[in-house]
Amino acid sequence: MDTPDSPRTLIKHLVAAGFGSRRACARLVMEGKVRVNGEVAEAITAVLRPPDVVEVGGAGAGGPEHALVYLAVNKPDWVLSAVRDDRGRRTVVDLVPKRLRVPGLVPAGRLDLHSTGLILLTNDGELVNRLTHPRYGVEKEYHVALDRVLTFSEQRRLLEGVPLPEGETGRAVSVRRLPAPDEPPARTSETEAGRPLLGAHTPRYAIVMREGRKREVRLMLKAVGRTVRLLTRVRMGTLLLGDLEPGAVRELTNAEVTALRGPAPQAPRTAKKPGRPSRKPAGSRPAGAGGAPSSRRPRRAPAASAAPAPAPRPAPKPSARPVSKPAPRRRGEGR
Repeated sequence: MDTPDSPRTLIKHLVAAGFGSRRACARLVMEGKVRVNGEVAEAITAVLRPPDVVEVGGAGAGGPEHALVYLAVNKPDWVLSAVRDDRGRRTVVDLVPKRLRVPGLVPAGRLDLHSTGLILLTNDGELVNRLTHPRYGVEKEYHVALDRVLTFSEQRRLLEGVPLPEGETGRAVSVRRLPAPDEPPARTSETEAGRPLLGAHTPRYAIVMREGRKREVRLMLKAVGRTVRLLTRVRMGTLLLGDLEPGAVRELTNAEVTALRGPAPQAPRTAKKPGRPSRKPAGSRPAGAGGAPSSRRPRRAPAASAAPAPAPRPAPKPSARPVSKPAPRRRGEGR
């Protein structure tokens, strides 16, 4: 078991200390912001042993005992899914109460500026990697409102794969029509005043994806000739948006965190090469019709009797009765 005193690599130490994903921690090392025992770290694979001291940006980098925070956020429109913005725009971290703002708090997956819905904020780098890396295939469910109804052929194209502008292919896991809501969703901010209202007859769909490319859902729907009027993420793996209000933040329960971590991915099984067919063993069950094994039991060979075999019967004796001779022919009889 890995303990605070166990040797570990620098990248693993930074991730466990809550400085973001492996990619984010590697960027900190490459930018020269990480020091080990007062010297600038050069390799993310450097092995640390007690009592090595790690600093990031002049502040000490705690070990795995550092408190981990897991927050569910309902991102409103016109809010960036980022930690900070050079242009001073509002980010999802700005929605977090000050008591919950800890070092290394990053969003696990992003949403576009005008997309709304569920975002997970955490300083658990391993969980961020699990939710965002394609090898884990964590599902993300989106509810979209479109300008027109999707035809059957368009839905099939989304499931089979749609070419994207960057040469990649976007593919949906499932696409299903949603029932019309009782009332259209309320606007989330005054900045949406210029956007068209969604009526009760606006077609809505639930689209499940396993990859998180930038603007992937919007680009896929654009490729089949549809315009997205509203896009909301309602699920990430086992975590649900539920009735969380736009702009609201809540802490995850221990059960929700455990479910998100889930089991480790299993390597796909390799198919065995076809070998030589084995010879049919002697005394095997005969095949029935169509080559299937017959349900009849094979007849058993008669058991050898312990009694001696009966003696052969003697040949019949010639009869003592005399054989009559044919009578002599008389003269004049025809032949």
